[in-house]
Amino acid sequence: MQVHRCRFTDFVPQAINAIEYAPATVRRPYVAVGRANGDIEIWSAKGNLVYEKTIPGVVNGSLETLAWAHQTKLTKDDLELFDTEKEREKATRRLTERAPRLFSAGLNAVIVEWDLAKLVPKAAVDSYGGAVWCMSTNHAQTQLAVGTEDGHIRLFDITDDKLVYQRCFDKIKARILSVAWSHDDQTIVTGSADGAVRVWNTDTGRMAARMTLPREGRDPTLVWAVTVLPSGTIVSGDSRGHVIFWDHVMHVVQQDFRALGADVLCLGADADGHTVFASGVDPKVTQFKLFAGGKPASGDTKKKAGFRNKKWQLAGIRRYHTHDVRAIAVSSHLDRDLLITGGVDTQVTSCESRPFPNENPYRQPCFPPLNGVVSVATEGKLILQRQANVLKLWSLGKAEPISQVLNGQMESGQGLQVYERQRDLLQMELKTKTNLLCSTISSSGRLVAASDVEGPKLFSLVHSESGVQVRRVRGFPPENFVPEYSESRGATQMRFTSDEAKVAIATVDGFVSIVDISEWQQGV
Repeated sequence: MQVHRCRFTDFVPQAINAIEYAPATVRRPYVAVGRANGDIEIWSAKGNLVYEKTIPGVVNGSLETLAWAHQTKLTKDDLELFDTEKEREKATRRLTERAPRLFSAGLNAVIVEWDLAKLVPKAAVDSYGGAVWCMSTNHAQTQLAVGTEDGHIRLFDITDDKLVYQRCFDKIKARILSVAWSHDDQTIVTGSADGAVRVWNTDTGRMAARMTLPREGRDPTLVWAVTVLPSGTIVSGDSRGHVIFWDHVMHVVQQDFRALGADVLCLGADADGHTVFASGVDPKVTQFKLFAGGKPASGDTKKKAGFRNKKWQLAGIRRYHTHDVRAIAVSSHLDRDLLITGGVDTQVTSCESRPFPNENPYRQPCFPPLNGVVSVATEGKLILQRQANVLKLWSLGKAEPISQVLNGQMESGQGLQVYERQRDLLQMELKTKTNLLCSTISSSGRLVAASDVEGPKLFSLVHSESGVQVRRVRGFPPENFVPEYSESRGATQMRFTSDEAKVAIATVDGFVSIVDISEWQQGV
């Protein structure tokens, strides 16, 4: 048997720009992983990470930040609509049983809410301020704070399944790079490109405090990441590689650590606020722990006399990635306390956070786990590759024939003499709004199928010495290939039968259809 080593395929995995856990109120723990091209992967975090689906991004799209929302409490306006406590309890129960909402935004200045079932945008609004660098939902899950290129923080109302612009805060003369809510939702903390950490009053929209970071050289320090702990302590990470813990009352530095050798791009903290993780351009993951009275802080630390002597200490360092780490997510409300990281090396890495740094990570493959990017036509000796909305086709190379005598003397894995190299036959850019979900090629190489969220497409390929001619098969797929009550026609998997008379289609809604294409010539 001959094995081809295909180095000519030019699939480029996309960097990870954002990782977000779904709120603790969601029954099924989800993790959203945002890629640089706009694709969003949904993983289940019950136990180890398990891949579930991919929401395809818009063609040539951008993703910089993600945010989940799951409202479980009625607002003041909602309470006035119900007369009895029983009605309010029913309304609250309905809120809790709803699926979580997922938002994304990027440099295209659009905030998108995604339908997790149909894998399509549910709503989209303009940011009204240019590129979006950061966003975060408040703890009541009723407002979305967005930091934009023009230096404004803008609030969006997300109650009752809405996504409506509400108001903006005072402007600063630099873009907003990071944003976080206090746990009482009374203030918002931002980091900006002018080297300052600001505290904003959410009622007035005005700045309540400003903490300025020193420069290193002529350029101002960039505050890439901020987070607020349950105690109120503000944590920032900046372009100098420093992680700073700020007093939230006096707005002065409590402790300053040179955590990394380059920019700190992301921060993550556990639910108790006793452990903080940081990473960035220097791909080390650094852990800080709060100590009180010389011992690690715990849930009852505040009751102890030693709490006044609390100090943060650098507790551990591990290098899980080879390039920049752009996203960190920590969860403490699951059966296992998972630390998830990702970045430019495109791998999703997870491990338990409590035994860090002694825990070895699980590394997820950078290729799509279910619907691979490469399909092989075994009889036609062809390879089909999918990338964004583009399909590429190659013919495999050929090796010199080997006699039976030499074949018996050769070792397994020994290279063969190639007399005809692979050829680039075709490149098709499909006119789709989103990236492709799946693609496949028939055994002979005469049929190619691909699908986006709007539905599958079938093409016939005519091979000749002058090249490959492509024709789209009209009338495919038939209208009834999914039930009438199905909400989506997009396919996540497609396969041709060995006789190329039928194609099996697995849809986004979970339906599997077998479509007869034996008479496809009539529809070309």
